[in-house]
Amino acid sequence: MNVLEVNKTDYESCNADHPLKNWTRGAGRDVVPLNVTRHFYFISGKGFCYGGMKLAVRVENMPPPPKASPVKSGAPSSILNRPYVLPAVFAIGAMWDAFVHFW
Repeated sequence: MNVLEVNKTDYESCNADHPLKNWTRGAGRDVVPLNVTRHFYFISGKGFCYGGMKLAVRVENMPPPPKASPVKSGAPSSILNRPYVLPAVFAIGAMWDAFVHFW
């Protein structure tokens, strides 16, 4: 097997006659640096491309990092502002009241 970089026309027709670059190093050590923003087209020569051994890669710039969430201004956060605290307090109080009435 080999790794040949070709143009789009040769990629579509599986033409390995004039590769742009032969990336084949042997023994599975074929490494291609994809560090340029563009389309890359790779095929395997010797007829294997016709069996589907080809790859098109589109390299794009990294997206910008996500923006930080805005900081809420106002009063500091309190445990009583949580939606589950007051219902839990009332439930505990009701259980205590029921416990006291039965004993």
